[in-house]
Order: sequence, then structure tokens, then C-alpha cells
Amino acid sequence: MISAIILIIFIGVFLWLGNLRIVDMGRDWPVILIVIGLVSLLNTQKKARSKKIINDLEKGKITVEEAEGKLRNTP
Repeated sequence: MISAIILIIFIGVFLWLGNLRIVDMGRDWPVILIVIGLVSLLNTQKKARSKKIINDLEKGKITVEEAEGKLRNTP
């Protein structure tokens, strides 16, 4: 969720800079695609890590407290 908010802010700033003629939209538009890809990649990794922690908890490999600590520290 936070990543989506950051992405929307980035796109807004990018468009604003384009309107101010600081960024050339015709030349620099691929930057938006790169940022979208990076945000998507980070979200995928975060979800995979959270899923692994929950699976370990269900299998009894870690305690509830360990799972909670790991989930809170998930970047």
C-alpha cells in the first residue's frame, strides 16, 4: 500500500517537473516504467518473505513471537 502511494507521488512529481520543463517527457518517460518495475519487484519480494514466515509458523519451525518479530521487521 505504501509503495503504491510512493509510486503515485513519484508520477505526480515527474509530471509536475515535465510541466515546469525541468524534465523532458519525450525523453525521460522510461524512468516511470523503471520505477513501476522496481516497486512491483519490491512488493513481490516482501509478499514472498511474509508468506515464508507464515508457512514456517504453521509448520512449527518458529514461535508466534519470532514470526511477529520477523513480520514487523519485513522491509
